[in-house]
Amino acid sequence: MESPCYPCVRGKFLLTVGFIAMIMANSQENPGKQFKMTVRNELTKDVTLFWEEEIDQYRHEVGLVKSHGGEAIFDAFAGHVFSYVHKEERHFVEAPADAEEHFVVLNANEEDILVRCSTTAKGREEPERLIDFHVRPNWSPRGAARFLSLIRHKHYDGVAINRVVKNFLTQFGIPSNPETRLELGSLEFQDDPNVGIPFVPGMLSFAGNGKNSRTTEVFVVMPDCIHLSSFGKEPWETPFGFVGSFEESVVTDWYDGYGDMPPDGNGPDPQKIYPENGYEYLEKEFPKMDYINECIVIKDFLDEEL
Repeated sequence: MESPCYPCVRGKFLLTVGFIAMIMANSQENPGKQFKMTVRNELTKDVTLFWEEEIDQYRHEVGLVKSHGGEAIFDAFAGHVFSYVHKEERHFVEAPADAEEHFVVLNANEEDILVRCSTTAKGREEPERLIDFHVRPNWSPRGAARFLSLIRHKHYDGVAINRVVKNFLTQFGIPSNPETRLELGSLEFQDDPNVGIPFVPGMLSFAGNGKNSRTTEVFVVMPDCIHLSSFGKEPWETPFGFVGSFEESVVTDWYDGYGDMPPDGNGPDPQKIYPENGYEYLEKEFPKMDYINECIVIKDFLDEEL
């Protein structure tokens, strides 16, 4: 099996632009702190990134950032301003003053990126119900970027909704393919800074078990959550989106009869899902468990149709 490339998306490549450091250093007397800045483009068109040089009032072209999740990594300096044009409007991005490194998602003024999934419901009695996830990169840019990459690589297609705990959370994201489970389980990514977005029912976040431990598993905060105050205390728990029309959504119809994972309930043991026969274990021991059928990034689909 060919290894998936992260953060490559649909053949888009990782663009590294190092020469910008020389331009910046030579163009300002006090360039400030230098660090690596990753720019991800979640728009449906490629964009050209520019550095807005303040002293000479000059706009320097940095390079092209490919669409649909393409990324560029380059040297930046604290406080520098960058720009790009989308739909004939120029948008600006400022490099932070106190960063060791920075990750930013270009999404123009489009706050949400809509992901639509079909799932089973009511213990698979209903074969297809739709659910919309509204992804907000400004809440958790790395989390949003990883979720969208996994969606585009189809890694959530066919996954079990393996932890459904009423009045607490629902968790999913362990890939159905054993080789993919093994590979993605080691692709941990960095935590996002907490920007103060409080957890409420319907919020989406990656699960984790330590600093910079997020991989593929995601949880949804359930209605009437009795442990709401416990969310967000760990560095990996930063919401990156929410369920649309939450109260009317399918989340309350996902089968919850198995309860939490051991030892708190009779649900699946995640350690038994990750081995090669993990999904056979689920099918045999938990026949009423619901599954995600398929997920797409809506604007990708619309762009292809157009």
